[in-house]
Amino acid sequence: MDLRLGSPITLPHSPWEKGFYYLPSARRISVDRVDGPGKCGFTLLSSPGGAQAWVAMDTVSLEHQIQSVQRHISFLKKEQMALLRDLHLEILRLQKRCSELTHDLEMREAQSHQQELASRELESKCRALESQLAERAAANAELRREVAQREALVSALRCSLRTEERRFLEELRRRSHRATVLSTELQKHTEAAAYLSCQLHAARQKLQTPRPGPGAAAAATEPRIRRRAQRARRPPAAEAAAKGPGRDWAAWERAAGVPDDLDAMPDPALFLYARRPQRPGGRSPRQPPPQEPPDQAGSPAAPRPPSAPADPE
Repeated sequence: MDLRLGSPITLPHSPWEKGFYYLPSARRISVDRVDGPGKCGFTLLSSPGGAQAWVAMDTVSLEHQIQSVQRHISFLKKEQMALLRDLHLEILRLQKRCSELTHDLEMREAQSHQQELASRELESKCRALESQLAERAAANAELRREVAQREALVSALRCSLRTEERRFLEELRRRSHRATVLSTELQKHTEAAAYLSCQLHAARQKLQTPRPGPGAAAAATEPRIRRRAQRARRPPAAEAAAKGPGRDWAAWERAAGVPDDLDAMPDPALFLYARRPQRPGGRSPRQPPPQEPPDQAGSPAAPRPPSAPADPE
């Protein structure tokens, strides 16, 4: 390397700054920065007599310094490459993260759009259900009004039915009482007719029979005694009333031994009617006392016929 006094030294790269440095040869060297990357200018300041000796002595030391500078440069290059690689990896990681965030944002936008569509659909369904609910509420109110009207009609019909039933029961009770009264009157009329027919038959027999003599009077006294004994042995009045007036007269005629003649008494059964069966809980008509024949009475006077029945209601 050719070094002259006042000539610059160009290096590939040097971290030295402008200043003065002392070499091992005790010579002072001035270092000035030269324009351009990796260049450094050295200006040697020395006395005029020892320039060559100083250059020869310090050549090895300068080479060592150059090697050190080159090592520093290679280290800085490696650091720079590692930094660039790290920056590139960081950029790739950030790009990947950005793409992931973009994808997440797109997915969230899609989900939000789907949720918005679902919410709109649910709102439409809710509106439809609300309209149906309002219609059903109106229908229920109408049905309630109709049910209330029908209940009022049913209550009115029930009251009218109760009134009609009460009136019908009153009419039925009145008619039942009237039928009972008419049945009693009919029975009285039947008994009166049977009694009158018996009286008529006895009168006819008396008119047709000749007057008896003294022997006949004694003979007639004996049948009277016999008739009184038979009357003592006849059944009680309740049994005779149960058999009926027609049967009572027939039994009396058979017990009295009235002879049959050509002009017989008409059958009183034609004037008799069967009794109606008594209704449960109803009042039975009052049974009249049995009438005794006129011949068996204690007094010779004939008994009077039963009184005429009262007018029905």
